[in-house]
Amino acid sequence: MQTKLSLLLGVALALLITLTSAEKLILPSPEHIGTPEPHISDTLASFASPRLPEAAEQPHIEKRRHHGKPRSKTVSNGKITYYFGSQLLNPACPDAPTPNDGSMTAAISYDSPFKCGDKIKITDSHGKHATVTVVDRCAGCTYNWIDVTKGVFKVFSDLDAGVLRDVTFSKQ
Repeated sequence: MQTKLSLLLGVALALLITLTSAEKLILPSPEHIGTPEPHISDTLASFASPRLPEAAEQPHIEKRRHHGKPRSKTVSNGKITYYFGSQLLNPACPDAPTPNDGSMTAAISYDSPFKCGDKIKITDSHGKHATVTVVDRCAGCTYNWIDVTKGVFKVFSDLDAGVLRDVTFSKQ
């Protein structure tokens, strides 16, 4: 309620200043057809320019990740699935090459401890492993889930499996 009142008072004050300092309206000559162009006072024009100062650079403050889990170098009890075809087009990571089915690349969740460009070693419960590069994001994936290309998935199992569980991800 107090915010609405403050806003209303601010608008009323601006209107009062405008009305008291407004200059005379210049009307067109009778032979002019169209809309008259009023002269805008300096006071009214000052409302059009921003008044906020620019934020000062603060290089001593490091970038922080908000609302996420702390970055870890290893994720256990993970799972992998594969994506292919048109799903590979337009990877979300900046400057990432478009992968193909044989690429050793992966898509990570938005809350993943890994980031674009990271190299991740994937190891299954039998000791098989492959190293992939993060080039994309997977909207449906969770913290411990990575979507890989068919080429990566085939290192571990036939494509018919669809999902592999109990894998470990380690940042290289």
